[in-house]
Amino acid sequence: MATSALEAHVDTRHRDALGRPAPDEFTCSSFSLLLRASRLKKLDGNKDLEAEDPRLQSIANCLAREAEKNGKNDARETVPQAVPWLPGFYSLPVSAPLARVDLYKVGKLYGIDISSGYAVSLLDIQPGEHVLDLCCAPGAKLTMIADLLQLKGSVTGVDFSRPRLGACRQLVHKYQLFQPESEAADSKWRCRLFHADGRTFNIGPKTECAHIDGMEVLLDTQEIASRAPKDRMRKRKNKSARARDAKRQKLLVLDSALYDKVLVDAECTHDGSIRHLQRLNTVAKWEEYVRDHLNPSEVERILKLQRGLIQNGFNLLRPGGTMIYSTCSLSVKQNEGIVSSFLQDEPLAKLDPITHSEDIPYQVRNCSVLAYPLVL
Repeated sequence: MATSALEAHVDTRHRDALGRPAPDEFTCSSFSLLLRASRLKKLDGNKDLEAEDPRLQSIANCLAREAEKNGKNDARETVPQAVPWLPGFYSLPVSAPLARVDLYKVGKLYGIDISSGYAVSLLDIQPGEHVLDLCCAPGAKLTMIADLLQLKGSVTGVDFSRPRLGACRQLVHKYQLFQPESEAADSKWRCRLFHADGRTFNIGPKTECAHIDGMEVLLDTQEIASRAPKDRMRKRKNKSARARDAKRQKLLVLDSALYDKVLVDAECTHDGSIRHLQRLNTVAKWEEYVRDHLNPSEVERILKLQRGLIQNGFNLLRPGGTMIYSTCSLSVKQNEGIVSSFLQDEPLAKLDPITHSEDIPYQVRNCSVLAYPLVL
């Protein structure tokens, strides 16, 4: 009964995707090495930098030691496998204890879902750009965006869930997404986290604020970098300083600047997420999932949310900029339906075809991508 409801939801054209075995990249854990560290090494002609990165061997050695402790000697459990269609990404079995790897502990690599990494890669982010992640929590995509920017320009993360934003803030600190002290003044960097509704968020990349119309900034690395030492702060906390702090809380005139790139990885019914579906391993769990996530009122709520997110994402995009809309649903209503409706209402928007790697497991539907089995 539960399976039938799911099949009906995802549309007859894509039901077969639910029964096919998934590529290894989608059933394994995946991670990416920090580009900022890799780029300190010079490329040797056309040689692949990643293939000679000594950190990969360090990861393999650490995982091998952990496997030996547990009586496992399978190399597939310990050797990271490069994802051929997503440069800079590597996969490991879910059982591999990536969290115990020293490089992970000290913030030299980050775990990220392969489909999320692909969505970010489609933005073609360049250092110095201003990027908006409109549904940023729990933070892996934002970390990758900051890494691609090489801490030049800005990334602004927005999410409606304050607890999930807490996890996002932890990643900002773990991966040191702050203004590098050695950077020149003309290459300023900014990373911000806002607790706000992505459908109404309207703050530009250069706005200075603490609270605006119920939108609260939970972290601003530019503000943190500008702080004086604590002893000086205590001395300077006079009447004028308190007045400046109070002024921050007032409604401010919004910055007119817009974003170069916008990512709208919208909330959805998750029916295309293998990792999510694998947890539904009993009839009771399936029935609970269908009841809570595929009932008509919940689906309509999500569709309304998605329509609002894609429209506001475009409102914050500069002319000539790029926006990626993605979900982890197989539903046409949540993907092509949302995009088609948006294009009809927004004559200034244009759908650009995506250039695909020959190795990626995907199908193309009207310029959208079914990245097996996820729709982007």
